[in-house]
Amino acid sequence: MTSPDFRFELDDDRRVLVAHGDLDEAGTFELRTVLAGATDQLTKDLTIDLTDVDFLPSSAIGVLATAQTGARRNGATIAFVAADGSVSQRVLTVCGLDYAESV
Repeated sequence: MTSPDFRFELDDDRRVLVAHGDLDEAGTFELRTVLAGATDQLTKDLTIDLTDVDFLPSSAIGVLATAQTGARRNGATIAFVAADGSVSQRVLTVCGLDYAESV
């Protein structure tokens, strides 16, 4: 199952995943799968740029928070990036998840 409204680019050299669009139910499922593969089951560091995400529901936040916790448990980090005033920045702030501001 894939979402027509969610896409991403993964730069494996820089360890950055840039997400675009809506993280609806299908997009959230796809994100979970992508994160597992991109981090070798949460054992490698990764930065997730959420600046261009238009819809970030609680189910997607759950996937992100769970991945971040799992990575930390495995000695890796998952960091989030969001633009000031973006949907993702507001949701991450409300949920108490740390992020860096995109340039």
